[in-house]
Amino acid sequence: MLKPFYTLITFLTIGAYTYGQQNLAQILNMQSPPKIYAAKKTKEPILIDGIADEATWKDALWSDDFIDIEGNVKPKPRFNTKVKMLWDDTYLYLYAQLEEPHIWSTLTEHDAIIYHDNDFEVFLKPSQHQSLYYEIEVNALNTIMDLMMAKPYRLGGEAIMHWDVKNLKSAVHIEGTLNTPNDIDQYWSVEMAIPFASISSFGRASTPKVNDFWHINFSRVQWQHSIENGQYKRKVENRKRLTEDNWVWTPIGIINMHYPEKWGYIQFTDDIETNELPKSHRIEQIAWDFYYLQQLYAERTQAKYSDKLELLPGFDSVLKNKMAGIKHALTINKSKTLYKIELTDTINHLKVTIDNFGNYNISHETSL
Repeated sequence: MLKPFYTLITFLTIGAYTYGQQNLAQILNMQSPPKIYAAKKTKEPILIDGIADEATWKDALWSDDFIDIEGNVKPKPRFNTKVKMLWDDTYLYLYAQLEEPHIWSTLTEHDAIIYHDNDFEVFLKPSQHQSLYYEIEVNALNTIMDLMMAKPYRLGGEAIMHWDVKNLKSAVHIEGTLNTPNDIDQYWSVEMAIPFASISSFGRASTPKVNDFWHINFSRVQWQHSIENGQYKRKVENRKRLTEDNWVWTPIGIINMHYPEKWGYIQFTDDIETNELPKSHRIEQIAWDFYYLQQLYAERTQAKYSDKLELLPGFDSVLKNKMAGIKHALTINKSKTLYKIELTDTINHLKVTIDNFGNYNISHETSL
């Protein structure tokens, strides 16, 4: 019975590294610091109508403008996008404004593939201790696609499409005219109230506490268009549809939103403005950078992993300067096809483990 088990493990190990980055340049491009948004708690009722004219919205700060998903290596987006956030004991509130001279949309069925239209997307990971995260997409017709991911696609995850954000409130406002090619529009805006109770899991408290951090990011998919018989279409040249633009709040560094460890942060504040990263950020990034570099090493060595950090490709440029105050213990099997590393942040009293399958766990001071 042992032989089939080890055969399976070997197969999974070989398969695991194929989800990694293709080269070191991509990993270096994934080192941008994350954005942080301090969302203030509101006591004012908010009507979800897509307009955000309540006083509490007017007091909320705008986020930084969106940039290309690959960061500053790509041109600045043609149209501006920005968001605001608020929260109370029941909802996370979002308001996004998307500059757009030609507002068009076609999809009307819930859980259609909304990014086939121009869309706005929300990515939310409430817990550090679970790989689970959520995605909500919306187009200018206020058609919703929502899904849950147990883990990212690159780690073998699959979209759970039958899951819905129960009691989600959303609305779209259009400054211009929808699906009318013969005029110039200004923008479309999205307003949402996401119930905390609908994004809780496994018995964990759903409502955040003051000063809690969650991973969050936003994406805007934007297609170039043509007009055929008075209707907008995704633009085709030489019989090939042009690639979409992906504009985001916090850049990932590669064209893939499903890297939750590379998203930005929302900090749930009472009434204070802050711009500090969570204490867990540094050690979390070290763990994932180690994982990325091990994937590269395995690609170059026929699915073998390194038993020394210093031998990893890119160690000097990616990891070396981050390791001050970090202790590590690397466990690897004899054939170097399985590993697990334990990282300890001696300053912030945090411990992280990650293995070759991307299984990640963090322990806080109270459990050390």
